[in-house]
Amino acid sequence: MELVPLRLGSKPVGLLASAGGAVDPGALDALGGVAAIAIERLQFLQERKSAEMARQSEELKSALLASLGHDLRTPLTAIRVAVENLQEESLPFDTRREQARAALAELDRLTRLFQDILDMARIDAHGIVAERQWVTPEEIVDAATAHVRHALDGRVVHVDAGADGEVEVDPRLASAALAHLLENAAQYSPAGTPITVNATAGTGGFEVSVTDSGPGLDPGELDHLFERFYRGRMARQSSFGTGMGLAITRGLLAAAGGRVWAENAPGAGARFTIVIPGTTRAAAVVE
Repeated sequence: MELVPLRLGSKPVGLLASAGGAVDPGALDALGGVAAIAIERLQFLQERKSAEMARQSEELKSALLASLGHDLRTPLTAIRVAVENLQEESLPFDTRREQARAALAELDRLTRLFQDILDMARIDAHGIVAERQWVTPEEIVDAATAHVRHALDGRVVHVDAGADGEVEVDPRLASAALAHLLENAAQYSPAGTPITVNATAGTGGFEVSVTDSGPGLDPGELDHLFERFYRGRMARQSSFGTGMGLAITRGLLAAAGGRVWAENAPGAGARFTIVIPGTTRAAAVVE
């Protein structure tokens, strides 16, 4: 066996071993040089990849902090204004009630934001465990719509959800994931246009789709929608969200063994679909 040292300049990076038959020393040196160049290139690519990942991480952190700063400042300002108005003794009752309603709506918005941050942290720490129980699709949809009732305020939501069949899934994870899709539909479709929800308990488990009447999805963005902190073209042109909602949806569903995908609905806007595998049965009859 012949050994040829591999060097990058004067730095040794390995050995080239040749066994089996006599090889010309010049050929071995040439092979060693080629192998050293390949190692050097590989190290360079790895360093460049690490540098790019570090740069992207810093950009994500900056974008997150900027988005969180905006999303925190806006409701806090609205709450402060509402509370200051409520201190005016001459304020009419109807106006006072409207200001109180506005403050409560912004408090709900803050609560959802903090819940998003906590959910993201739990997903990163793999701290979400599915707890399955029997539930109807209708109950999951009802819980999800109640969670984002202020985002859906004034919206026409058409719901087709079965109550005669039950599926064994984690209702908390399923409804939380669906709530993000409902909020997303409300944000990215014009006011007054309908949002359609179809939920079933079939052979594949629990399946629900949310279809809006917005402009639809840019085909170039479909592969990035569920990346954390990703904000699409419409979001970048406005003040919509931090880009956490759809990433949280995917993380919650992964913990539940489910999946989510997006597509453009024929004759409508965007459609998001959730599927969570689970055993199904006929719903119990309450007498």
